[in-house]
Amino acid sequence: MTKTAIIAPLGTSPPVITEFLEYVEKTLDRRVSDLVIIATKEPSVLEGVPLIETAVKNRYPHVHTHTVELPFTDIQSDEDNLKFMRICAEVLRKEKEVHKTNTIYLCVAGGRKDMCITLSLLAQYFEVNGVFHIITPDVKSMNIELERARHNIKELSESPDKDAYYEQHRELFDNLMFPPPSQYNVINIPVLPYPRTMLNDIIRLLTGEQTQMRSKVELPLMVLENMDASGLIKLTQNNVHLTTEGRKFGETLKQGLRAG
Repeated sequence: MTKTAIIAPLGTSPPVITEFLEYVEKTLDRRVSDLVIIATKEPSVLEGVPLIETAVKNRYPHVHTHTVELPFTDIQSDEDNLKFMRICAEVLRKEKEVHKTNTIYLCVAGGRKDMCITLSLLAQYFEVNGVFHIITPDVKSMNIELERARHNIKELSESPDKDAYYEQHRELFDNLMFPPPSQYNVINIPVLPYPRTMLNDIIRLLTGEQTQMRSKVELPLMVLENMDASGLIKLTQNNVHLTTEGRKFGETLKQGLRAG
């Protein structure tokens, strides 16, 4: 059985996730099996989770929705960003190894910009099949409708019977969460994946000895120069020196990929 998963960070605009789900189902003609929502502890973000879960349950009951709650309200440091990377790497790994997902799409339309950038970069390393963004040309009107529904979104999140509350306000919620496709554009962001053999070599370098002989590192010079420019290593004529940032990044990749 072919399985397709969507992984999406959530900000304060829940509709972008259901819009993308509908795009995958109807435009890409792919039956989605799993939807993973990545949400911070910010209350205004968490209020949107029950709305997404209930809307998906009502329109696409075959989709299993799972929410991963991050241990912070926002990324405010390098350590937070690395923690976010580790969590996302684990989510991606589980989709492949535990849930046996064949196809993974990332929707980076929600969430903070730094999270979306980080997720897009991770896509290069984790065999993701597509990274997508959503553009709403008439964003002003969309924001007005969303703000009008904030009270109902909050009430749904607090309701003991979310299905009944959704049904009571179905027209409002359906129009908000599943607008006509003509009201938004889905942008496919090209991703160039790293070959797995090269990725394993990168991880071995970044998790190995602090200083390594350049002649024994099995990576092209151009890759090493790019890693040096990114601050992951310091490249000299004869040696490769790991930086603190490089080692942390390497451990994050290793944790997610289980590479040796």
